Amino acid sequence: MANATLRRFRRDELIDATITAIYEDGLKDTTLAAIGRRAGLSPALVNHYFDGKEALLEATMRRLLRNLGDDIAARLPAEPTPLGRLHAIIDGCFSRRHFLPESMVAWLTFWLEVRRNPRFARLQRMLNRRFESNIMFALRQMVPAPLAEDIFLGLTALIDGFWWAYAIDAKRIQPARARRLCRDYLASRLPPGAGMARPSKRRRRAAASPKARSRS
Repeated sequence: MANATLRRFRRDELIDATITAIYEDGLKDTTLAAIGRRAGLSPALVNHYFDGKEALLEATMRRLLRNLGDDIAARLPAEPTPLGRLHAIIDGCFSRRHFLPESMVAWLTFWLEVRRNPRFARLQRMLNRRFESNIMFALRQMVPAPLAEDIFLGLTALIDGFWWAYAIDAKRIQPARARRLCRDYLASRLPPGAGMARPSKRRRRAAASPKARSRS
């Protein structure tokens, strides 16, 4: 038990150090030696906890994805309405910790590497599938499928666009305003009163299943 706890602690410590190294040095100069130095460990010990730099970078990206999922889940009521689910997704995407300088640089770095790194590409596809599944699950309870797909594309374009706008110039758009504008977009595309009713028992059971929770 003690060894497992120490291993988790060391791995978390190395992921934290990786995020800091990417922020300070860029991905190209983020070496195992640089990461280990920040964590107070030798490169050999870094390799003991992760099978090389690629594995450590993948674990770091997984941490960012998990944080996003946790932030969305934390904002979901016990029995969310379809609209409440969408609001939780929007609010989770604009959670403060994703806009901290180190986290933001890490996100940007991984996104830029997606096209040439198969590990990152696989994780990005997984995020995209979960994101689409969660949003479409809510939208299909409120509008026909073709309209749901249009709203999904518009909403995700807004979320990504506001995020990049903040990354380029933090004074241009603040997360609170981005959240409000995304909610306004939903309100403009949905029928009046849509999404306010709680889902049926069958839908609640589906949303509460382990498979559905893994998409949050």
